[in-house]
Amino acid sequence: MAVPELIRIVSRDSPMALAQVERVRAGLAALHPGVRTEVVPVRTTGDKWLGDLSQVEGKGAFTKEVDAALLSGEADLAVHCVKDVPADRPLPAGTVFAAFLERDDIRDALIHPGGLTLDELPAGTRVGTSSARRVAQLAATHPHLRCVPFRGNANRRLAKLAAGEADALLLAVSGLERIGRRDVISEVLSPETMMPPIGAGVLALQCR
Repeated sequence: MAVPELIRIVSRDSPMALAQVERVRAGLAALHPGVRTEVVPVRTTGDKWLGDLSQVEGKGAFTKEVDAALLSGEADLAVHCVKDVPADRPLPAGTVFAAFLERDDIRDALIHPGGLTLDELPAGTRVGTSSARRVAQLAATHPHLRCVPFRGNANRRLAKLAAGEADALLLAVSGLERIGRRDVISEVLSPETMMPPIGAGVLALQCR
């Protein structure tokens, strides 16, 4: 019996990233039952650095180590959230986006322990987010709220919220769904209330 083909999939090692890889592995198994897959987890600069991303290559901090594993031949396939891929530079030479998964929910969600909506938050409420996009939109529409820097994967941010480091939190609906935490959402924000980023809800598969 011939040994099945092996596809090594590189990904960030956060719980959400690994959940996304499992979705890809399940899809590949359904389409090509003979193909084996293996996960190659890496810790990226963006996951290790909890300060301002502008100090460590911006969004590239989440892709540099993943790109390196792909280019070196250590892995065959990379799974990316399109919104995390730098839009101001091309993909590394010799790589391409080969496929995109069906798009998930593009909207942002408010998480508030008391279940308040965005419009119900009182003046001075500390909203955890390090997203320049979210900070700018809140400054324009809800200037009475105070944004506080909040970095880390979704699980870590939820833990920081529970520890009282902020009063509310903004996260992507699709990300919360991928880690099975849609239950924490107080309000799903319409795109008119909070414009999503380009590539929101899209997973892309990159290969050589």
